[in-house]
Amino acid sequence: MHRSNLRVHIRQLCCLGLPGEQLMPVLLKAVRQLVGADSAGFFWVDAGGDMTNLYAERLLPEPVMRLYFERYYDAEDSSFRHAFIERATAEDAVVAMSTSDAVAQSPYYNDVFRHLDAHHVLYGVARAQGHAVGQLSLYRPKSARPFASAQRAELASIMHYVAHGVSQRASLAGGAPTFVDSDDDAIFLIAHDGEIRQGSSAAHKLLRLATCGKLGREEVERDSEDTVRLLLRRLAERLRLVMSDRAADPPCLILNTPWGRFVLRAYSMSEPPLAPDASIAVRIQRQEPSLLKFVDALCGLRLTPMQREVAVGLAKGRSNREIATALGLSINTVGYHVKALFQRLDAHDRQQMIAAVLAGKKGPGSNFG
Repeated sequence: MHRSNLRVHIRQLCCLGLPGEQLMPVLLKAVRQLVGADSAGFFWVDAGGDMTNLYAERLLPEPVMRLYFERYYDAEDSSFRHAFIERATAEDAVVAMSTSDAVAQSPYYNDVFRHLDAHHVLYGVARAQGHAVGQLSLYRPKSARPFASAQRAELASIMHYVAHGVSQRASLAGGAPTFVDSDDDAIFLIAHDGEIRQGSSAAHKLLRLATCGKLGREEVERDSEDTVRLLLRRLAERLRLVMSDRAADPPCLILNTPWGRFVLRAYSMSEPPLAPDASIAVRIQRQEPSLLKFVDALCGLRLTPMQREVAVGLAKGRSNREIATALGLSINTVGYHVKALFQRLDAHDRQQMIAAVLAGKKGPGSNFG
């Protein structure tokens, strides 16, 4: 996708009014595509420069994250607060760095940073109303080129959108958002007592997001293993009862956190009755607001910028007149763009248009890629 279209996409994402936690997985993907990076993370900070929350595409394993906060977060040569304040008070809000040979030999790099495969880093400080509210970090491995001036300029061009997006708190004026399945989906194995026997890094990450409202220092240092185990034990017990033909709730749990909605379903890996030592498969899926999924899907269609603006307005439930007011256009102009949008997607009304976008439908005779 052309960079100008990616910037439009990032702006639309950041203006949806969704909580920054729910926005972050989709937003980081778009920023990575714009700048060119292997992975990314965002760190929320308070007025004193302390990290209050974080989201990373490559989330550190829980023992490594706990080690970071216990040993390195406040250490003189790796203090997060010191480094962040230094970047936040610098004239340039976007800074690039590459790991030196000396740093690559340090305990901090080998204990923590190497897990991110982050040899080259691009930092962007997000400011809202004159105050620093967070840091966006983009990572490249050692085999890649360092971030250059072109990438610094690209990140700088959208940091005001990012700051706006992460500073939002959802408004429920239009009712609670509907949720749909995201692409975050994993399976892990547990025992009857809720102990995790086997799971990928993706599964562990989703489970942490499903059980932690924040990933700040206090939350990471707090041992949540017992809480998770009790939750998974309850899921396993529901499955056992169902397989024993006893009345029970379905072997499914729905958890709501600031990161979205999470659905956990338990499945037997053997014929009933469930053997005491049998492993149980648990599928965990993250759900995201349907409006967020819609806007992300728009990115895959070659619509004009105005068609995309109109499409978002329609998806929000706005009338043509409300869209015209919001965009500073005449109602006739909005009507023209609505008609053109429907034609390109082979849709006849608002609901068909939304369904066509979510399905990635390209319309008859289009030259969409």
